[in-house]
Amino acid sequence: MIQFANQHTMPLVRQMWKTCFGDDDDFLDILFKYKYRNENTLIYFEDGIAVASLQMLPYTITFYGEEIPFAYLAGLCTLPEYRKKGFMAKLIHRAHEIMRQREIPLSILVPAEDWLYGFYEKYGYEKVFENGNTPLYPLKKILIQHPDLEEAYTVYDAMFREKDFCVQKTFCDFKAIVEEQILDGFPEKYDIAGMARIMDREFLLGLYSKKNPDKEKIEVEDERLLCRLLFGYKTDELEEPYRSLFPVHHPVMNQMLE
Repeated sequence: MIQFANQHTMPLVRQMWKTCFGDDDDFLDILFKYKYRNENTLIYFEDGIAVASLQMLPYTITFYGEEIPFAYLAGLCTLPEYRKKGFMAKLIHRAHEIMRQREIPLSILVPAEDWLYGFYEKYGYEKVFENGNTPLYPLKKILIQHPDLEEAYTVYDAMFREKDFCVQKTFCDFKAIVEEQILDGFPEKYDIAGMARIMDREFLLGLYSKKNPDKEKIEVEDERLLCRLLFGYKTDELEEPYRSLFPVHHPVMNQMLE
């Protein structure tokens, strides 16, 4: 049985995360303070026991020049003794239903291990974000130059706000990032690899058409291929007419409390 979390079951989600991922309480304090919400958290119960969960964290991304919402699937975990029973598959399908009900056009996630790319492909996800080779501008330097946190956020935000196909951060997100980096000792950070799934193809195609009114219209039935095309992910490696209709872009995602 799948249920949304509530004030009584939230500790079960936190303990499940800790069991499956091994993160310490200091990190979990940050995550549950800034990003966790009961209404965005699904739990799978088997015989009254919470055995699996996931979270649909709200973010936005600039997509063809417009900032749109997406759900960032995080904390997908099943207790070790309950794995390989299909519980996570049911949670993912339910999460997709909820996104459609909430009119969220896009879902994004970051596989924790390489083999998970194949796992998530089965649910319609396609790789569209690459790991970066160049370190991001040091957050510590921004904070030294701008001790006021709101001023620091303005500087930080300006680095990403004008980039298309870039995940954006709110001031609340920024505060979480700052606390996490302080906790970790300000390590070098890079763009991270990830996957996306189309939840509303007509809406996303509409944004593409608005930005590219002179492009020929073609039908793309494969949802994963369409996701790659719309993100412009390595489209120069595809054959025509895809290569010409969907120019290469370089989607950007980083500092997702990963």
